[in-house]
Amino acid sequence: MVDLRLLGSVELRGEAGDGIGLGAPQQRCLLAVLAMSPGRTVTMDSLVDRVWDRRAPHHVRDVVYTYVSRLRRVFRQAGAPTAVRRADGGYLLDIPADQVDLHRGRALARRARDEGGHPAVELLREATGLWRGTPLTGVPGDWAARTRAGLVQERVTLLTERFGAELETGRRAEVVEELSGAVVEHPLAEPLTALLMRALSSAGRQADALAAYEAIRRRLREELGEEPGSVLRELHLRILRRDPELDRHDAPRSQPLRAAVGTVDRPAVRPAQLPPDVTGFAGRDEEMGCLDSLSNAATETASTCVVVGTAGIGKTTLAVHWAHGAAGRFPDGQLYVNLRGFDPSGTAVEPDQALRGFLEAFGVREEQFPSGTDGLSALFRSLLADQRVLMVLDNARDLEQIRPLLPAAPGCLTLVTSRHQLPGLLTAGATQLGLQLFGPGEARQLLVHRLGPDRLDDDPGAVDEIVARCAGLPLALAVVAAHAAARPGFPLRALTAELCDEDGLPALYGGDAATDIRAVFSWSYHALSPEAARVFRLTGLHAGPDLGLGAAAHLAGLPRPRTRALLAELTRASLLSEHAPGRFSSHDLLRTYAAELAGHHDSAPARHAALTRILDYYLHSAHTACLATGIHLYMETPGPPLPATTPERFTDAARAVEWFTAERRALAAAVGLAARSGLDAYAVQLSRRLCTYLDRQGHWHEQTELLDSATQAAARLGDPVEEARGLADLARSCIRSERFEQAHHHLKQALVLFEENKDTRGRARVHNYCAYLHELHGAYDEALRHSLRVLELERAAGNPSGVARALNSVGWRHVLRGDHGQALAYLREALALQKGCDDRYGAALTLDSLGLAYHHMGDWQRATDYYQRALRLLQSPAAADRLTAATTLARLGDTHRSAGEPAAARDAWQRALRIFDELRHPGAEQLRARLVRIEALPVPPGSAG
Repeated sequence: MVDLRLLGSVELRGEAGDGIGLGAPQQRCLLAVLAMSPGRTVTMDSLVDRVWDRRAPHHVRDVVYTYVSRLRRVFRQAGAPTAVRRADGGYLLDIPADQVDLHRGRALARRARDEGGHPAVELLREATGLWRGTPLTGVPGDWAARTRAGLVQERVTLLTERFGAELETGRRAEVVEELSGAVVEHPLAEPLTALLMRALSSAGRQADALAAYEAIRRRLREELGEEPGSVLRELHLRILRRDPELDRHDAPRSQPLRAAVGTVDRPAVRPAQLPPDVTGFAGRDEEMGCLDSLSNAATETASTCVVVGTAGIGKTTLAVHWAHGAAGRFPDGQLYVNLRGFDPSGTAVEPDQALRGFLEAFGVREEQFPSGTDGLSALFRSLLADQRVLMVLDNARDLEQIRPLLPAAPGCLTLVTSRHQLPGLLTAGATQLGLQLFGPGEARQLLVHRLGPDRLDDDPGAVDEIVARCAGLPLALAVVAAHAAARPGFPLRALTAELCDEDGLPALYGGDAATDIRAVFSWSYHALSPEAARVFRLTGLHAGPDLGLGAAAHLAGLPRPRTRALLAELTRASLLSEHAPGRFSSHDLLRTYAAELAGHHDSAPARHAALTRILDYYLHSAHTACLATGIHLYMETPGPPLPATTPERFTDAARAVEWFTAERRALAAAVGLAARSGLDAYAVQLSRRLCTYLDRQGHWHEQTELLDSATQAAARLGDPVEEARGLADLARSCIRSERFEQAHHHLKQALVLFEENKDTRGRARVHNYCAYLHELHGAYDEALRHSLRVLELERAAGNPSGVARALNSVGWRHVLRGDHGQALAYLREALALQKGCDDRYGAALTLDSLGLAYHHMGDWQRATDYYQRALRLLQSPAAADRLTAATTLARLGDTHRSAGEPAAARDAWQRALRIFDELRHPGAEQLRARLVRIEALPVPPGSAG
C-alpha cells in the first residue's frame, strides 16, 4: 500500500513510510495529473497540455514515455509495480483512491455529511488534518496553478463544514483559537469569519466579534472593492443588538431552519428550462469532473459554482451541457436565465425580473408576488426549501445582479457563468471554475466531433492550420466547423484561405452577433472604463506571450500602482488573465483584436511612443540583470534611459536570474517587435543581453533565431561594429549546436569587421571562439595559438576580467596538450585575478580547468576538490551555466571512476545526464554509454551505490 500526497508538497511514501524521490518538476506534474483522477484514463494530449501548458518540447511523447518509465520504477520501489498503466489513448494511475490523500479526505467529508453530530466532527477533523500546506507544492505550470487555486477553495469549504459542525455540537469557546488561525490563513473567506464571529459572541467576546467583522470589511474593500455579503452584515447587526438567539445552538443540518412559505402552495410544476444541449460537445473532462464532485457535495448544502473565462471560451456551452447530464440528480427542476450581463443592447436582466420568471415557472400566481426584490427573493428561497433544484444563471454582470437569486436550501446547486470573476461570490463560499483555451488535443477533438475523423484525416496539415489560427478559442473552432459542415464537398484546405481576414481575426461567422468574434469581444471591451480600455488596446502592441507589471506600466506610460489597478479591471473582465503573480496574458485572438482597436483609436505617434517606452524598459532592465549576474564581459553600457524609464533593480544575482527567466519569451518577442518597427538599435542591444543569458541556459535554438534577426538589424543600421558583434555571437551559437562550417564563416566575417574598425576586444572575442572551434576538432596547438592571441589583446585593452579568462584559456589548452606544469602557472594566475575582480563565473571555469589538470596528473583528491568548488559556483545564480555544470559533473564522474569510486561516479554522471537530456546535447549518448559500462561493475562493500 502506497501513500500519495498532493495536499502540500507532492510526495510518495512506500509501505515502510519512507519518502521516495519523484524526480524532475515536470515528472511530478505528470504524476499529479494522473493522481487527480486515479483509475481514470488521462489521454496523451491532455497530459501534454497540462504538463507543458501547450508549450510542449519537440518529441514530447518520447519525454512522456521517459517520465512514465521513471515513475514505474518509483512505484516499484514503493511496492506498487503496476501503478502506472498504459490505457486506451493515454495512461492511468491504477491505485485505490484512498491511497491519495486528496481523495481520502473527500471520502471522509462525504461520510461526515451522512453522519452529523459528533461522528461528523471527528471525520471532518481527520479530513482537514490531511492538509499539510499549499497543495501541489513543487509542481510547475498553469494547470497546477489552476488546480491549486481550486483545491485551496475546497479546503475553505471543508474548514467551514468542520467548524460549523463543531459549533453545532456546542464546542464554541474551544474552537475559537483554531478558527482564528483559519481566518488568518484565509482572510477573505466570509463563511469562516461568520463562524468566528458566532463563536466569539457566544463566548461573551462581542468586541472581538465586531473587530473580526471590521477586519474582513476593510480587506474586502481594499483588495476587491466589495462590501461584505448579506449574511455577514445581518450577523454584524445581530451582534450589535446582542440578539439572544445567537447563543442558541444552530439546528442540525438534517433539520435545517426554513422560512415560512405562507399561503404559497408547494410547487406543483417541475420546471425544465435548460436550453438545448450543444451537439458535438468536446473536451473539458477535468471541468466536468469538478462539476460532478460539486454536485455530489451539494446533497446537504446549497452550493454555487462560478464558471469564468474570456469571451468565446465556452462557459455557457459547458454549463448547459453538464446541466443536461446532471438533470436527473435534481428531481425538483432545472431553472435557466440569460442575465445578458454583456449584451450589446445594454439591457441586462434585473434581479426582480429573473425572480418573477422563476416563481412563474413553479406555478406561483402573479397576485401572490410580494413587492420589491427582497420580498421576491425571500419567497423564492422559501419555495425551494426541501427541494433539489439546479439553477443556471448565465452571462452574469456582477454580484448584485445574482445575489438575490441564490437559493439557501440544502441540495440546490447554482451554476453562474460570467466574464467577470465575481470575487465577492467566492468569499461567500462559492467555487470558481476558470476555463482555459483548448490545447491542440481538445481542439482536434472538437473538430472530430463536429466533422468526423475521416474529414480531418484527409488533410492533417489544414487541420493544424485551423487549430493554430483559432488559438484554442472554442467559439472560433465551432464557427469554422459549422462552415465546414455546411460545405461537405469542400476540402478543409479551401477553408483555411478564407479563415482569417487581413487583421488576423476569424472572418467566418454564423449569421448573428453571438458568433461574430469581433462582436463577442466588443461586449467585454465596451464595459471597461476609458483608462482600462486604453491599456487593453496597448497590450495588443506587445508581441510577447505575457506581460509583467513593470513592462505594462511602461507600455501605458502610467505609475505602477495605477497600472496594477487597471490590469485588475481587465482581469476581472476576463480580457487578461493573471497566470502568475504580476504576469498577465491573453490569447492570440484577443491580442489581435486589441491591436486592431489600437490602430483605430490611438494615433501612430502614440503607438510609437508606447513601443519605445517598453523597449527602453526592457533594454535597461536586461543590462542591469546582466551586471548582477556577471555575464557582461563583452557588453558595452547602453546610452542613458529615457526620462520616463525606471529599469528593474536587482539586489542580487538570484533576483536577476528570476527576472530573466520570467521575461525570457517576452524579451525574445520584443527583439522581433523592435526589428519590425524600425527600432533596430533596440533589437541589436536587447538581443545581445538576452542571448548571453540564453547561452548559459542552453536555449541555443532560440539564441540563433534572435541573433539572425539582430545581425540583420545591425546591417540596416550601417554599424559594422554592431554587425561584427552579432556575427561573433552567432558563431558561438553555431559552435554550441555543432554547426562548425557556419561558425567558421561567421568568425571570418566578424574578424574582418573588427580589424577594419580597430576594435581590440572584439578581435579578442573572435580569437577566443576560434580557439574553442579548433579544440573541438582536436587541433590543440592551433587552439593554444588563438588563446595566446586573446591574452595579448586583452592585456592591450587593459581589461582585468578579460585577461583572467584569457589566462584560463591558455592554461586549459596547455592541459589538453599534456603540459601540466605550464598549465598550473597560468591557471593559478587567472584564479588570483578573478578573486580580485569578483568574477565568479570566470573563477568557476578556472577551477574546472584546475580539476582537469590534477586529474591528468593522477591527483584524484585535488581534482575532486576543484571540481566541487567549480560546481558550487556554477550552481549559484551569479555564475549559473547549465552546460558547463553538466560537463564539470561528467569530468567529476571520470575522476571518481579513476579513483575506484563507481558509486560516486554513477551519481555524478546521472546528474550530468539529466542536464544533457534537458538541453538535448549530443554528449548525452556518450554519457549513457559510460553509465552502462559502470553498471556492470560490482559495487564495493559498504558503498552508497
